[in-house]
Amino acid sequence: MRYLRIALVAALIAVPSVVRLAAAETKAVQTMAGILLKLNHFPSDPEKATLKTLIADKTTTEAEKTVATALMDVQHKVTDADKAKLEALVKNTATPEGVKTIATVLLSLNHAPSDADKAKLQKLMS
Repeated sequence: MRYLRIALVAALIAVPSVVRLAAAETKAVQTMAGILLKLNHFPSDPEKATLKTLIADKTTTEAEKTVATALMDVQHKVTDADKAKLEALVKNTATPEGVKTIATVLLSLNHAPSDADKAKLQKLMS
């Protein structure tokens, strides 16, 4: 009985930690949110290099690679080809929320993110 209580207490302590870890955004999402947060018309050359690194990384998901590619190709707004891919990600119920948020911001992008979009991006970075 004593061991059961100890196991129960340990489980109660561990569960909130696991929940926080599951809710945290991936490195790729945090990086893209940071780039998009300060975007003005298009990503800089160093930012494009960072996005290329993310795309090449084996831990980056296909959805994240799609968003990174669209962000890398931005010239005041997303390309028509990327727009269709981003819209598909947003509609897909399996797409993680952080990726959907970045895709949605990119779809509404007009030279730079709006203040409301910047607030959403800031949340992804914390």
